[in-house]
Amino acid sequence: METKNIMERVKTIEDAFEVTGRPKVDFSNVPEDLRAYFENQYNAVVVTEALNEGYQPNWDNSRELKWRPWFVMSPWSFRVHDAGCGSSYAAAGAGSRLCSPSEEIAEYSARQFKDIWRGVQLG
Repeated sequence: METKNIMERVKTIEDAFEVTGRPKVDFSNVPEDLRAYFENQYNAVVVTEALNEGYQPNWDNSRELKWRPWFVMSPWSFRVHDAGCGSSYAAAGAGSRLCSPSEEIAEYSARQFKDIWRGVQLG
């Protein structure tokens, strides 16, 4: 996997749709107060899928690191804090579709697609 190459190819949500072949979805049938959350959630899945280039986390392998963006939220800001990886401990963090194979990809996703991630986290 050429991490640098995929990061050059996926700079916008439109790039992610093109790389994955996923359709743009009309969320107008979702209640208005939930619409932005579900659209951002879908976009985060598409972005992650595009950046992961076919990587599927093996949830039966606790030794395989699974990276996800980590954010700091406060009344004053929303910023990328780090990328964290999960092991075999139980914690609520990111859905299985939002994990990446490397810290570099998780951090790139968080920084490049901050507005999408913000919409997922803040609904």
